[in-house]
Amino acid sequence: MGALSRLNHFFWEYKYLFVPGLLFTMISAGFQITVPMVVRQAVDSIPRFVRIHTLYEGTAAQAELYAYFFGGLLLFAGVIIALSATSGLFMFLMRQTVVVASRHIEYDLRNALYDHLQQLSTTFYQEYSTGDVITRATDDIEKVRRYIGPAIMYVTRSLVMVLVAVSVMFVISPTLTLYALIPLPLLAVSVFFMARMVHHRSDLLQQQYSTLTSRVQEALSGIRVLKAYTREDAEADAFDEESEKYKWRNLNLALVESAWRPSFLLLVGLSTIIVVWMGGRLVAEGAITIGNIAEYIIYINMMTWPVASLGFVITMIQRASASVERLHRIMDREPDIADGPRTDASIQSLEGHIAFHNVWYQYDDEEEPALRGVSFDLPADQTLAIVGRTGSGKSTLVRMIPRLLEPDAGRVTVDGHDVSTIPLETLRQHMGYVPQEVFLFSDTVANNIAFGDLDAPDDEIRAAAREADLLDNVEDFPDGFETYVGERGITLSGGQKQRTSIARALIRDPRVLIFDDALSAVDTATERNILRSLRERQGNHTLVIVSHRLSAVQAADLILVMEQGNIVQRGTHEELVDEEGLYADLHEKQLLEEEIEAL
Repeated sequence: MGALSRLNHFFWEYKYLFVPGLLFTMISAGFQITVPMVVRQAVDSIPRFVRIHTLYEGTAAQAELYAYFFGGLLLFAGVIIALSATSGLFMFLMRQTVVVASRHIEYDLRNALYDHLQQLSTTFYQEYSTGDVITRATDDIEKVRRYIGPAIMYVTRSLVMVLVAVSVMFVISPTLTLYALIPLPLLAVSVFFMARMVHHRSDLLQQQYSTLTSRVQEALSGIRVLKAYTREDAEADAFDEESEKYKWRNLNLALVESAWRPSFLLLVGLSTIIVVWMGGRLVAEGAITIGNIAEYIIYINMMTWPVASLGFVITMIQRASASVERLHRIMDREPDIADGPRTDASIQSLEGHIAFHNVWYQYDDEEEPALRGVSFDLPADQTLAIVGRTGSGKSTLVRMIPRLLEPDAGRVTVDGHDVSTIPLETLRQHMGYVPQEVFLFSDTVANNIAFGDLDAPDDEIRAAAREADLLDNVEDFPDGFETYVGERGITLSGGQKQRTSIARALIRDPRVLIFDDALSAVDTATERNILRSLRERQGNHTLVIVSHRLSAVQAADLILVMEQGNIVQRGTHEELVDEEGLYADLHEKQLLEEEIEAL
């Protein structure tokens, strides 16, 4: 229950709904609890009628006596209907307040989680799978809502009905009440043990649900690869295995829940038997009336659902407790990269002068540093190119610039400001970043490009597509810019996806453009067209380009050659070609490959 206490502030925030809702709950229970009293009076009126009927049997008043008696029964029936209808009305009002409040809280909680997820750094998403996060944002929040709404509603109503009913029963006959409540300690013990088992099994079930969701998400995202390698049957078998685990964990939980119901019915039936047996003896002694026995039986059956719902409510509470713990493992996670005490809010514009000062960085799961004492200085509006073999630290370096990673040692500065002092929003608004792994949304081509500038008019979208050498392809599509690209851009080729991502960055007209191997999927002719567009922008932005193709970096003002996290060479294309080293080797190799392709 400690985890659930973290939801208490929501109750205070929506007290204008919870307070009347709980009041309606008590009023509804109050009207319903009055019904057995009316039934007692109706039942007790029957022996009185029999006695009076015996006295007036065969007289002229007998007909009037019958009419009076049946009129009284109809009156009792009318009162019972009126009480039940009024109880139902307040129950409706109870649902319209408490359940509505739970929907508001569900809305707030889901939005808060989504906002927090967007603030978390990329390292978080290396630890949590997409399916796991989706499960927490949907199924776990739904379980919390059921606790906040139905569970609290049922608990309040049950407590009011049980407390009032037991109090009335004690007033009628303390002896009979004590006998009737004998099974309750057994009920309490069974509830305690069931709650512990439900909590543990519910947590295991949610973990497996996350695993199942992740496998489905990955399979659908990589459907092309699955089909290309004819892995459909193997993936189906793997899914069956995970689904089998989920089924058995669900059945284990259902076993505990189902065992509760027959146990409960047995204990309630035992109470009814005790009431009839002991109540008959008390009626014979004249301590109570037959109507009291009927009243007791109705009270016991009236408490049947509240007590039965106790098991249902405990299940919901335990599931919610497990879900709150899972949610707050994310909500308590602080972003690795965020604005802090060092942030200078006065920095609102950047020119694009980038410098690295002895920067070191090592990934947690790697034995060797990805960057080793990297230093360079790139004036604003110039072009920096970074080349090197796979795994040499190129992508790590460029991710430092928009502060997607932070150095373990050393400093990264933009316009002389340490990036940790620049507001994140300001820093990233001035940058256009095209990563290696292109991601497109399940939307139109136009909207994917305009994601870089949501207010961009159509002519700017077309201009960005033209600069990315994408315009001719888009105009050949049946619906042009309104063509839907499918999930992750599945309907586009690799080159088209890359160029769409490039257009998304260009439309922002940022001060710093970062291309992390963003031309790897386009042919050389398209590469030349894109580079020509970028040269036409010369003087309007700082360009940082990572590429395996030396043809893409030849015009750069500064070229860095990286090897195992070190800058092993630096200079212009002409200088590096004439210098013995890795760059000259790469250049010679690519010239040879071009000659072979030409042949």
